[in-house]
Amino acid sequence: MKNSRRDFLGAAGVLAASSLLRAQEANKTLLPTEDNIEGPYFRKDAPSRSQLAEGVKGDPLFISGKVYSTDGRSLATGEVVIDVWHASPTGEYDNTSDKFLFRGKLSPGRCGRYVIQTVMPGQYDLGEAKRPAHIHFKISAPGYRPLTTQLYFKGDPWLERDPFVRKSLVIGLEKSAGTFDIVLAKA
Repeated sequence: MKNSRRDFLGAAGVLAASSLLRAQEANKTLLPTEDNIEGPYFRKDAPSRSQLAEGVKGDPLFISGKVYSTDGRSLATGEVVIDVWHASPTGEYDNTSDKFLFRGKLSPGRCGRYVIQTVMPGQYDLGEAKRPAHIHFKISAPGYRPLTTQLYFKGDPWLERDPFVRKSLVIGLEKSAGTFDIVLAKA
């Protein structure tokens, strides 16, 4: 598993760098990541960690990406705080335990890169429909507008029925891993 994770992370970095290079070569600015609803389950004071589901059974999930400004500059440690949270594999949020399951706070590394290890979140009922599987992100950095958004997954049968899904926030997964780059707008 370690080798596949390293292979994924290396490939994701190359893909992210090549897409950014193309944008810079075209002399264009990057579009800010679309915002999305926070939902009712945010809990402040999540622990600093990138492993959100240690000891929990479920389908492994690795999400990595980079945090950029609209001018293509990588935003690194000390500048950016990423709060992340999601439902359990059965679609329930840990709203009260001191374990803060499926929740964490992290800062990207020197090159603006972050990695999250967790399990695939479950869908949950909304009466006659379900919320598609998703991960919440709340990102802040000095000099940039705060961003609250969500990440969704291609192939989820409830994507088309959920009014909050934005196509730009849907990613594909390959071997339990996906890339989600975040672009922050200046304040």
